[in-house]
Amino acid sequence: MKIGLIGINSQFVHSSLALYYLRETAPDQCQCVMKEYNINEPILETFYDIAGSHYDIIAIPVYIWNREVVGKLVPLLKQVCPKTIFVLGGPEPTYAPDAFPYADYLVAGALEATWPQLVGALANGEDIPDLPGLHGIPQFVQSWPFPYRESDLEHLKHRLVYYETSRGCPYQCAFCLSSAESSTAFLPMERVKKELRFFLDAKIPVVKLVDRTFNYPKERAKEIIAFLIEHYQPGVTFHFELKGELIDEEMLSLLISAPKGLFQVEIGVQTLNEEALRESRRHSQWQRVKEVYRKLIDAENIHTHFDLIAGLPHEDYLSFQRSFDQVMSIEPNYLQLGFLKLLPGTKLWNERTEHGYVAEPFPPYEVVRGNDIVPDELAVLKKIDGFLDRIYNKGTARNLLHYAISIWEGSIFSLFYQLAQGQESPAAVLCREIPEQAEIWQGLERLDSFLYGGKKNFVAPEEEAAVRTFLRDREKVMEYLPHYRDLPEREIYKRIRIITLPFQPDLSGRFVTVAAKSSAKVLIDYKNKGMRKKGRNEASIFLLKHKFL
Repeated sequence: MKIGLIGINSQFVHSSLALYYLRETAPDQCQCVMKEYNINEPILETFYDIAGSHYDIIAIPVYIWNREVVGKLVPLLKQVCPKTIFVLGGPEPTYAPDAFPYADYLVAGALEATWPQLVGALANGEDIPDLPGLHGIPQFVQSWPFPYRESDLEHLKHRLVYYETSRGCPYQCAFCLSSAESSTAFLPMERVKKELRFFLDAKIPVVKLVDRTFNYPKERAKEIIAFLIEHYQPGVTFHFELKGELIDEEMLSLLISAPKGLFQVEIGVQTLNEEALRESRRHSQWQRVKEVYRKLIDAENIHTHFDLIAGLPHEDYLSFQRSFDQVMSIEPNYLQLGFLKLLPGTKLWNERTEHGYVAEPFPPYEVVRGNDIVPDELAVLKKIDGFLDRIYNKGTARNLLHYAISIWEGSIFSLFYQLAQGQESPAAVLCREIPEQAEIWQGLERLDSFLYGGKKNFVAPEEEAAVRTFLRDREKVMEYLPHYRDLPEREIYKRIRIITLPFQPDLSGRFVTVAAKSSAKVLIDYKNKGMRKKGRNEASIFLLKHKFL
């Protein structure tokens, strides 16, 4: 029996973990073919590719990001492949089964509990067993197979790879589907280490651990973190989600000792409103964890991704501003301003009438109104979210925005509100809002464009002359750039720039800050990336203490 395991991802670089589990748990007599597509591809291209493969069974995991595509694709496939059996699983069929009348079978909950028996019966022409997962009762599995094989590595090297060391969550957040599960399970530590070595040895670029709360329990998480540090492979990054309240001093020390780039961490603050936290079945120790977060961010070896959710019960527009100000005060590398999704199966979905929620009746079920927030306010937050994604989260204006935050007299939210209006550059907005600092804004914008790969990289004739004068003095070159000792002058020239700033920069901290309003020259070193290489160049910067003109 030929089975098509079909993944429809949100982006090309993503992979579908469920497909690999389906393959590993299918009966031996089945021929499984995995195919991954994405929602941005023309549906008919996906249709023709699947229809031409002549599968006996087609299995598709369905999520909020691909349900619309699945709803168009599968009914069309059923008309031209009438003998093919369609099996759908995942969160959407589990908690919104009525949306899939076109499926032959829906599997609720963990597939390992139902899939092998269902497919085995279909392959052997037997009666379908009476399985809870086929009757809408979600199943939970205490142990699951390692989903990947050596033969997958070539494909995985070009994808974001998912892996889990645990299932379930000890917390019961009212907006999260994990709250619908009452169990947690953890793989044995020796097995986890062996499987992590699989990714390390293969040098998979990014491995995302989908454990709901990676650092629960704390001691287990610390052992895994220490193992990954000990077996560090350059070019391999592990992404996981942390709960701040569980980061103790030992865990923090481990994290900030990690090689740069080994870890990316995501921290869901969501809100700092006490009523909203209680209603969402969460708790926060912000005053304690704020300093933990600050140390983690200031270490600069880990990319930090923080989350806020707009629309939670009892948090109005002004309260959300206060939550935003508190989180932005520590200036994380990335801040995701999310909007509450009323996911079927969650506590807040069940209580939507009580909270006055109006939400999309289709995925992603986003709230557009509630007792505490109205559409006009959410529209403003959408604009700020757009600015975060377009500018702040890309890191291309980090020194400019840091200086603006440091001198802005109002709330940080009010600053971002101004920056989010229209399509002007942040420097243009700041020149209008604080005109006395116009020269500084323009200088910082130009500096950021050189450091982080912006487009405004005009070099003045006198700056070009300064580079050539600098390169003729071999002693000064070695003082600043000893790592170029063996390179000829023409090669060093490709990797550096000298620009003039309208301020004296302080280079001692995480950001380039303004020490004084007087002219200064800085040397920007692009190391081995080269000035002409496509993509963003993150550079090193040195204040030149010598005059070259």
